[in-house]
Amino acid sequence: MRVALILATSIEKSPYVQYYIDIYERMGADIEIILLNRDKKVIKRETLHRIYSCDIVARETAPGYRKVYDYIRYSRFVQEVLGKSSYDQVVVFTIANALFLSPYLLKYYRGRYIFDIRDYSPLVGYSGPVLRRLLKNSSLNVLSSPGFRAWLPKCESVICHNVRPSFLADSVGQARDIDCRNIVVLTIGQLRDYETNRWVMESLGDKPAVRLQFSGKGIACESLEQYKVEQGYNNVSFTGYYHKSDELSIVDGCDFMNIILPDDKLSRHLISNRFYLALLRRKPMLVSEGSIQAEYVKKFGLGIVISAEDNIFDKIIAYARLFDPHAFEQNCNRLLQQVKFDTEDFSKRILDSSIV
Repeated sequence: MRVALILATSIEKSPYVQYYIDIYERMGADIEIILLNRDKKVIKRETLHRIYSCDIVARETAPGYRKVYDYIRYSRFVQEVLGKSSYDQVVVFTIANALFLSPYLLKYYRGRYIFDIRDYSPLVGYSGPVLRRLLKNSSLNVLSSPGFRAWLPKCESVICHNVRPSFLADSVGQARDIDCRNIVVLTIGQLRDYETNRWVMESLGDKPAVRLQFSGKGIACESLEQYKVEQGYNNVSFTGYYHKSDELSIVDGCDFMNIILPDDKLSRHLISNRFYLALLRRKPMLVSEGSIQAEYVKKFGLGIVISAEDNIFDKIIAYARLFDPHAFEQNCNRLLQQVKFDTEDFSKRILDSSIV
């Protein structure tokens, strides 16, 4: 069996591609990866499989017309690669990627492509009929969050959580007591949103007994660092880029995971990578009111739901004083059981869709 995985960015920024690689490797499939190398960086050999790289310089903050132009160029590149080879199945990641490839997919791979949706796209509002056809004619639709069903056309789908299945068994930590005199609040990963993170910094800056740590880079990082300097906060630190292998140890050093996100259509319905890191390493979360992450935190008792009117510092201190590590671990385990069930179902559905 021959499979093509079609990304809209690099492998480094698409950790979910490894979920498919793990499954297809167990099947003995011949795997090839097509990707958009936006940064035009030298590709690290993160996989032994063949890579077709389309090198297009594209800033994350590029205007919409430039992104459309780049997707048109990339879709032509993908079609050239697909046209030169014969694949039994292709996996297309992201809505924009699938929409620009839709004529080709519907003509040559109808019923033989997997449509994997990781986030919301503004194109959803302009592409209803095409999006419905893509969802109807795929062999499988995969969503990283059940919240996406709120804005997607009605379709059959399966959930693939943003956590590698092996981590569910090998990367589970233990909850620990929280020292109310020395509380570390961590924001880890891509720092994309300035306003929300600035608000968190403003709420916790120079507060006694609390340290706020940002680990990772992103388009908002420089502005956030400048804001810290302007305000003179001594309890805020930026540790910069980190290696993926160091991620769990960074998380282990915190007491709370900050997952407060903007109040927009994308953020309200997604489940972030930080959510799973906090769940696995047993860290209480700070999440935004009105989001699907808040629904999980309330249902399973996983942390603090924050609204715009709340005093974040007061809520953290009150929660920390009453924190019960044993009860919290049990709460995490309840949700992890659901995640494991969904993950097993995802693997089974991939296998079923790959029978040719």
